[in-house]
Amino acid sequence: MGLLKTILLGRSARIVLWVVVWLVLADVAVNLAFGSRAAKDTTLGRYFEYGRSVEGKLAQALTEERKKGSLLSAGWIDPELLKSVSSERKEGTDLTVAVYGQSFSMQAANAAVALDGKITLRGFGGPGAPPNHSYAGYKADTPFRKADVVVFGVLSSSVPDMGSMSGLLWQFESPAPFTFPRYHLVGDRLTEDEPLIRSEAQFRQAFGKPEWSRFKAQLAASDRGYDWFVFDKSPLDRSAIVRLVRRGWVAHHEAYDEGVYDSHAGFNPKAEEVQVLKAMLADLSRRTQERGERLVVLLLHTRGQSDHLYRAIGPALDAAKIDYISTHTLFSANDPTNFLPDGHYVPASNQKLAKALLQKIRSRTAP
Repeated sequence: MGLLKTILLGRSARIVLWVVVWLVLADVAVNLAFGSRAAKDTTLGRYFEYGRSVEGKLAQALTEERKKGSLLSAGWIDPELLKSVSSERKEGTDLTVAVYGQSFSMQAANAAVALDGKITLRGFGGPGAPPNHSYAGYKADTPFRKADVVVFGVLSSSVPDMGSMSGLLWQFESPAPFTFPRYHLVGDRLTEDEPLIRSEAQFRQAFGKPEWSRFKAQLAASDRGYDWFVFDKSPLDRSAIVRLVRRGWVAHHEAYDEGVYDSHAGFNPKAEEVQVLKAMLADLSRRTQERGERLVVLLLHTRGQSDHLYRAIGPALDAAKIDYISTHTLFSANDPTNFLPDGHYVPASNQKLAKALLQKIRSRTAP
């Protein structure tokens, strides 16, 4: 009894109590200072908001007015939207190039088109989208267009994200709800796990309802990065301290990289994501040849990832005689001067890539 009294009422207990009291006061003060909509839009306000749960961020985005640059509408593989894009070649051009990938691929293709001046460009992508999104986008888009050349961009940092089926978790600070299939290999055959929610309209109708719960259950079972502490909205979202802890947890939790990518060793050649990517590119090569299209794969290395993607995929592309450009031959991914603060390539690096892409597009002969 004496020991219990010492533990509960002793000096250590009082110190812990005061720490808790000050943390609560700090939490309340931060929420009072940055809780208003105007304060949340400041740099410091956003700092304390980044750790809000995925569902909490989505709930806010759906209830607030649509902001410029909102990610709620981006990246959905919508056949009706793809159908609405003109399939006609622009007057004065002699070549149609279709691009599938993320912003890195689009920036390089746009720069190549600007250099050439006689190319009609058609593009489909999503924010930071992994190859399974681009691959599914290619398959959805092909009924609505005819291209001479298909450019397929693979960003090295997006390969581990092939263990996902949405932009909700690998973009924690700016979750985008668009979805796409997750692929597996059964023998040498690709199989698809289709997400239960496949359109923006479905997402808006389902959020917060039983359909959303079923989608969450699917993510918990099929998405390697799902974590209830990161994803689920709860009263804990009201605590600035919990939001900071959650943000720190995400920053140090290698949900998708684990077993797939190591910053020193590069990609694990036995990882399912790497094997699926090789099979995906081989299938894409077959599909493009059947349609009379020429395929060019862009191996886009993220800052600090050396030539890791080339080493993992390049030999398979060579063996399959798939045409490609690897950025490690143009500029170093380990040199930070080749990158903008947001992670994209600086204009000079992008121009090198664009010139190489244009040369590849114009110099290749039809298979």
